[in-house]
Amino acid sequence: MFENGRLEAVSARYSWNTPHRFSGAMMLNAPRHSDHHTHPSRSYPSLELLEEEMPMLPYSLPMMAVIALMPPLWRRVMDSRVETWENRA
Repeated sequence: MFENGRLEAVSARYSWNTPHRFSGAMMLNAPRHSDHHTHPSRSYPSLELLEEEMPMLPYSLPMMAVIALMPPLWRRVMDSRVETWENRA
């Protein structure tokens, strides 16, 4: 949200992706999250992963789910990644 109270438009940098085969197979390419939100009419097979433009989770979705159960570990794994993407604005 901007200081004037307006909401910022959705962009690829707000949705985290998982470029891991296991996650893609298990979730029918849903891990291509950023492209899904920026191009909602694209079919799943056409969704793209552009690692230099979209944030990526470091591990597969099942592993990230386990890490999320331990907040100190989650912060250790993710805080610097989130900060990197916030600074790219």
